[in-house]
Amino acid sequence: MTLYFRSICSSSNGNCLALWSEHTRLLIDCGLTSMKSTRQVLDSIFGTDVQADSILLTHNHSDHISYYPLRVLEELGQTIRIHEDCVDQLKEKHFNGYGFKKLNIKPFKNKSFSVGEFSIKPFKVSHSPSYPTCGFLISCEDKKIVIATDFFEWDSVFEYFLDSDFIFVESNHNLELLEQFYNPNSQFHMPNPQTGNLLLNAVGGSRKSPAAVMLGHISSQRNERDLARRETVSVFEEAGRQMDFDLLTAPLRECSELISIG
Repeated sequence: MTLYFRSICSSSNGNCLALWSEHTRLLIDCGLTSMKSTRQVLDSIFGTDVQADSILLTHNHSDHISYYPLRVLEELGQTIRIHEDCVDQLKEKHFNGYGFKKLNIKPFKNKSFSVGEFSIKPFKVSHSPSYPTCGFLISCEDKKIVIATDFFEWDSVFEYFLDSDFIFVESNHNLELLEQFYNPNSQFHMPNPQTGNLLLNAVGGSRKSPAAVMLGHISSQRNERDLARRETVSVFEEAGRQMDFDLLTAPLRECSELISIG
């Protein structure tokens, strides 16, 4: 079975990822800026029926979910999967006094759950203390995909990256650019060298390398796509380890290339 992945947008201004098989379609986050753009994205990724099988939310920051996408998701009858610890915060932060009486929220716990052909294992990552945040280990038959952004240390979640077929992971900022354009919120995100070390250790501890890795949630002011890629390549070169997988970077505000995971 072949799976397909595309980053729709990935930055501090908006995050939305799509993963699908022949029979099951997922969005991971829906941090789009308007009802119109949300409809356009669903239509462009999933066709004129604008139907996904589930929307997985990592956390409640506004660049991952907000009021206007919620309006469209309710209108289309989409199922929103969010950790049970985040449900009240979702309502308080994003409902804006609107009833959302028909919004289909289906909370998950820390254990695995299924959506169509996908088995999904959520795992907590270290992010802003006020915003509980999850990464996802997604399995389908013999394929293993890891999605993890918005975190600042990887030791506690390292095991989830082992033996993956595809990884989408945050590479948020360059440390020198952070000094020039300081942002206190960057302490809650992964700098390029740390992402490189996570990948180096994950590949070193695996029986196989992933076919591809995509770096995402790249800061527009404190990073560049080429810089994020170069710093990860440098980590592998300094360790004397061959990078035997495709290393890609997600555009900040546009769709990425289509990734086939087969």
